[in-house]
Amino acid sequence: MNPCLWFNYNNDSSSQLLAVHLSRMLGQKKFKKMLKWGPPVFLCIGTPKIPGDCLGPMVGSLLSLADRYPVFGTMARPVHAQNIRTVRKYIRRKYPRSLIIVIDASIGSAGHSGFLTLKKGPLRPGLGLGKRLPPVGHIQITGVFEDLYGNSAQKQMIGYGLCICQSLFFLNTKLCIPSAIRNRLDQTAGNLPFF
Repeated sequence: MNPCLWFNYNNDSSSQLLAVHLSRMLGQKKFKKMLKWGPPVFLCIGTPKIPGDCLGPMVGSLLSLADRYPVFGTMARPVHAQNIRTVRKYIRRKYPRSLIIVIDASIGSAGHSGFLTLKKGPLRPGLGLGKRLPPVGHIQITGVFEDLYGNSAQKQMIGYGLCICQSLFFLNTKLCIPSAIRNRLDQTAGNLPFF
């Protein structure tokens, strides 16, 4: 079983810690091999209709502005329960050897709310809501919400989104990442519109 790493988004160093641990994962033999085929694909799951559940589409929109990675799931074109099977098939056909990083919101207890998780292995979207959807991805990043609908969900969603995007920024510019994607990322370094 793959361990789940937890990061409190209110901690000032959470973005850097998430980047460090994600970098370590990307350095593992299995993922290194996948990255030789090109940059990771980001699958950002959720719907803009629910404050907490729009974490994936918000991060996807920010990542797509940077134009560095293939990104599926934005505020304009979300990936959700109704279309995830179609999107999954398309990604498998177009990027058959690529590493897929999934970003999604998840439901948890009050004690887990306010944390981001990082875990190797596929994500089972909709599991907390009793949905039976296919597993997706190789690495998963989730933001844990106690309630997807309340005012606190909106605040958490913004905090989570910034933390995840800052982590990817640190990963691209400050850490040693596989050379297969480093050159491509270096060409556009500093063009992240959300910093």
